[in-house]
Amino acid sequence: MLRSLFHFLWIGIALFAAERWLAADPAPEPVSIPQARVEELSALFLARAGRPPGPAELEGLLLAEVHDELLYREALRKGFDRDDPVVQQRLVRNMQFARAGGGGAGSVGQDDAPDAAALYAEALELGMDRSDPVVRRRLIQRMRFAIEARALATPPTDADLRAHYEANLADYREPARVRLVQLYFDGDPAGEAAAALARLRRAGAGPEAPADVGEPFLLGIEQPSQSQRELGERFGADFAAGVFAAPAGEWSGPLASSYGQHLVWIREHTPEVQRSFEDSLDSVRHAVVAERRRRELDGELRRLRDGVQVVVAGS
Repeated sequence: MLRSLFHFLWIGIALFAAERWLAADPAPEPVSIPQARVEELSALFLARAGRPPGPAELEGLLLAEVHDELLYREALRKGFDRDDPVVQQRLVRNMQFARAGGGGAGSVGQDDAPDAAALYAEALELGMDRSDPVVRRRLIQRMRFAIEARALATPPTDADLRAHYEANLADYREPARVRLVQLYFDGDPAGEAAAALARLRRAGAGPEAPADVGEPFLLGIEQPSQSQRELGERFGADFAAGVFAAPAGEWSGPLASSYGQHLVWIREHTPEVQRSFEDSLDSVRHAVVAERRRRELDGELRRLRDGVQVVVAGS
């Protein structure tokens, strides 16, 4: 009697385990990136940056490719391809073009042309929604928006905004700025700029220096108020650093730029200013919402990547 009881108990355990195993979700389909796509991504990077991608940069490109594929699959799973007007219009146009033999929708007679619903249904039967690159991009974009929209369900509170502001004060500072006059000397092989500086100082000349001092300069003599970063972008970092170290109200230099040598007269130094929370509110709110959207998308991508095998050709 006891032996029969154990026998039936083990049969029950085995049946339960088999049922759980059969009901388990199948392993997710691997994401495969063919060699041709790897080469295409590398070529696109080369065209933008003027050099091939490094290992870390290529890894980032491939990860973005994996994310796009996972977002595309999720959009299909949610049926976004079946209720999207942009997708529908694209597939209808594709079918019209295909039926016209590549000659365009106008080649089909008005009387025998099928309606849009029939063309759309036929496109789905042919799998065009799975092969068209425009449809793919649209679905990936829509899936991203749908995920990021979750971050907007609850608006940030005043406490959230203030906490972000206090943690990122440097992002809400107005940088120090300088307004100046410059005199340009091209190349200055014989120290002409230094000699001109001595003459200006002996004459007690102000920023309205004689017209014959220096040479014509494309960016102009009067320079508007600029931060050190902005000035560095126009003239070079060393020149910008020299300008910000120069005293106001007198001629200084020569300072070397990416163009040549310059004498400078600082009209005005404006110190760095910390913008108040109230003055920064719009920027703070935008930053908080953007960070929430990014976190929401990153979290969903981690979930979608979980357990997914990635196969990169040639790796």
